[in-house]
Amino acid sequence: MKKLLVVLAVMLVSLTAANASLMDCTIGTVTSVSYGNSASPMFTCGTLTFDNFVLASATGGATGVVDILGAQYNTATGEVDMQLNPNLLSAQDEGLLFQVWGGVTQLDLAVGGNDAQVTERACSTPIPTTGPTAFLCPGSLLGQVADYSNDPNAPVFSGNFNNTSPIYIFKDLETGNGSPMGTGQLSNVSQSFEVGTVPEPVSLVLLGSGLLGLGLLRRRARKN
Repeated sequence: MKKLLVVLAVMLVSLTAANASLMDCTIGTVTSVSYGNSASPMFTCGTLTFDNFVLASATGGATGVVDILGAQYNTATGEVDMQLNPNLLSAQDEGLLFQVWGGVTQLDLAVGGNDAQVTERACSTPIPTTGPTAFLCPGSLLGQVADYSNDPNAPVFSGNFNNTSPIYIFKDLETGNGSPMGTGQLSNVSQSFEVGTVPEPVSLVLLGSGLLGLGLLRRRARKN
């Protein structure tokens, strides 16, 4: 019985500690999206899976490469944070598309760099890349947001996601000339994907306490 109680105590501590931690996700061997290159990152982070990354355009002399710098899973909230480097200098533009599986309830967006802007759309159906509705989500727009470099009020949009899976994301990544001229650049975009409710630390503590209590009661009953 002592061994059982020790095991239960270790489980309780482990669950509580894990619930309050950030976990780095493994991206895989392909960590960049290149214009005209069919190789695409695909990875799972927490309860979400990301795949079908495509760089649809690269203008103004852009290198046509977006690097995925990393992704983290918050075990307390279920949120997934992904960091991108669009590799944009002054007056450059590119479009990034990808899919998210697993269902989200809200997206947050934060843009670094200088004189940069990111416009993002989330759709429930594949996003066309040609024609009059290119990159627009005709009849399937779940939400849309625009953010600018180092905006202290980084936008959050929940739209009508309703845990739709997959959702189709389009990001228009662009920079201006900057001030002084020619200093526009964008090397960091942070994106957060929030999911439904996950077990809270208090719930885990109660669960662990209940298991310990049952173990103690069983031990007392055997003594009697």
